[in-house]
Amino acid sequence: MSDFFSYTRAELEDFLTSTLSLPRYRADQLFQWIYQKRVFNPEQWTNIGKHDRARLADVFTFPRLEPKYRALSSDGTRKYLFSVGSEDEVESVMIKQPARMTLCVSSQVGCALGCKFCQTGTMGLKRHLSQSEILSQVMGVVVDSTQNFQDMFSNMVFMGMGEPFHNYDGVTRAISILNDVHGLALPSRKITVSTAGLVPAIKRFFEEGVGANLAISLNATTNKVRDEIMPINQRYPLEELLGTLRSIDIPPRKRITMEYVMLRGINDTEEDLNRLPSLLKGIPCKINLIPYNFNTGLGFDAPTETTLHRWQKALMRHNFVVTIRWSKGRDIDAACGQLVTKSRKEKRQHKVDAPPSVQGKAPESSSLSVLN
Repeated sequence: MSDFFSYTRAELEDFLTSTLSLPRYRADQLFQWIYQKRVFNPEQWTNIGKHDRARLADVFTFPRLEPKYRALSSDGTRKYLFSVGSEDEVESVMIKQPARMTLCVSSQVGCALGCKFCQTGTMGLKRHLSQSEILSQVMGVVVDSTQNFQDMFSNMVFMGMGEPFHNYDGVTRAISILNDVHGLALPSRKITVSTAGLVPAIKRFFEEGVGANLAISLNATTNKVRDEIMPINQRYPLEELLGTLRSIDIPPRKRITMEYVMLRGINDTEEDLNRLPSLLKGIPCKINLIPYNFNTGLGFDAPTETTLHRWQKALMRHNFVVTIRWSKGRDIDAACGQLVTKSRKEKRQHKVDAPPSVQGKAPESSSLSVLN
């Protein structure tokens, strides 16, 4: 049998016409039943004839992931733990924001890049998630959200476990379905992919016109510091990364998000603040200042609020759009830099506050390396 979530709509059209001799529009109908109506039982596809429904049921599987655990934060954020494969696990986070919900998804089991301020990096890389596993993860959250919380995300970020551009094909194929008008129909402006700075993939992302925004995890103003906290910088140093961003033809009114996790005494000095505007000159961007989560437990400290607000005001005087991204879900280990599955960390219990129909154990896990 074929995994439905492994097909783009164009591929599904080709499969249905060439293998089952069905009309091409059946692909549109299947996408709508699965991604929009969330009906996974072919017997309920009422606009498809009974004979064709039976044939489709014999051909396709719909491996939607069921959350293994779900934890609720006091701020309304939810963290999900999913089993993928026989032993692997990943986490997803529904981030509660004032005017919307944002879904943060994982793209790998672990991460190979080893950023020193991120718990996911302590896992190392086990493997990439397939396109199907990424979409199944998303649909698992979609179904739980609509059935048990009567809410839905309007934005999505690939800022969970893993480096999305290390799994470029799996992530971009999944995005093509998230964008699809017959799929989840998320506009490109509502999806953001974050990378630590894989330069060849950044170039490819813009050349191929992937339907998503780009965020760069910058986090330092010198190669010396960035080498120490982000080993990827030894391969793609600041000059190459920022030079690449300057050379790209960014579409009008588009901006790259520059993410800057602030580590007290390491990358939040006055010298860093003075260097940053010059480093970003000529790059259409906005800046997210992210205070380090002190409870990530990796030996760093958060900046003072005074430092954060001083940076914001100073950078705004240079005509940058600057936001301070206060992490959500800290009490359930769902904030920036916290995601790491239970198999790689001591078990930690979290209170679960869920509807009675889905009450379950709290995730015996820490959190992920992502943000709103």
